[in-house]
Amino acid sequence: MSTPGWYPDPSGAPGQYRYWDGRAWSQQTTDRPGGPATGAERPGKRRGLSLIIGGLALVVVLGLIIFFAVRQAGAGRPITDDPVPSSTVSGWDDSRPTASPTPTASPTPSPSPTPSPSASGTAETTIACPTGNPRERGPRPPDGRVHGGGLSFPRIDGWVDDLQTSGVSWGYDVESQGFSVYPGWAAFLGVGEIRAADGFAPTPKAAAQKVMQCVASSGWYTTEQSTKDLKAEQTTIDGHQAWWIRTDIYVSDRRVPGDTVDVIVVDTGRPDAYGLFIGAVAIGDAGLQTLRDNAVRDLTVD
Repeated sequence: MSTPGWYPDPSGAPGQYRYWDGRAWSQQTTDRPGGPATGAERPGKRRGLSLIIGGLALVVVLGLIIFFAVRQAGAGRPITDDPVPSSTVSGWDDSRPTASPTPTASPTPSPSPTPSPSASGTAETTIACPTGNPRERGPRPPDGRVHGGGLSFPRIDGWVDDLQTSGVSWGYDVESQGFSVYPGWAAFLGVGEIRAADGFAPTPKAAAQKVMQCVASSGWYTTEQSTKDLKAEQTTIDGHQAWWIRTDIYVSDRRVPGDTVDVIVVDTGRPDAYGLFIGAVAIGDAGLQTLRDNAVRDLTVD
């Protein structure tokens, strides 16, 4: 999962970027992601101000030249006796040169052969994911488990509570644990709720496919290169019908090849919502994968 910065807008707007602060998406979008998230002065405004200042300076300089020329003519001295300045007055504030705009990098094309959905629904397409409230929470029992969306799993010693919880921006009642694999990349296990009104319907399978698409196109994987489906099957969690997708998401420019992502959507009996489990651990990390497997094995419906 990625660190704060500008990333392609998860809403799917072409050519637009949105700022990810490491916990949530900013309301600000831009087509030039080289600047800061807020308070950035537009180059156009800076250039316009420099032109005004330079124009005023030019008027002052010309006025002084005319004044001294007239004064010299009145004194009987030819104007051509005075040396003409060799430099040209500029309309720009040369003491603060305007930096050239940083070129916007084109998104790295995905090597996926076709845009059609695979068995798990993880097509290489950008979708518009809803905006939820992951920190809208109900009461939690003090039982040493991570609770959310009517699901829970045992808390893991040494992991950080609620690391990257806000990254599940389309969920509700989300609680999670995270582990820093290295600075800028973390493992994630969490549970929460997704709602039918947000498009996570009409079945656990359809909801799980949309969740996986939202995960793959989120700010967690801004340098995504490809995906590989490992599992897409019906299962049961604590006696409740569920759909389980497991996908490898490969990235570039990282110390790890990417994450193995698990999405399990559980029918907890509510007509308007499903329970959700998400796990994201580094591909090939056997220790983290064992902890994820243990969490899935002990996943229960509250």
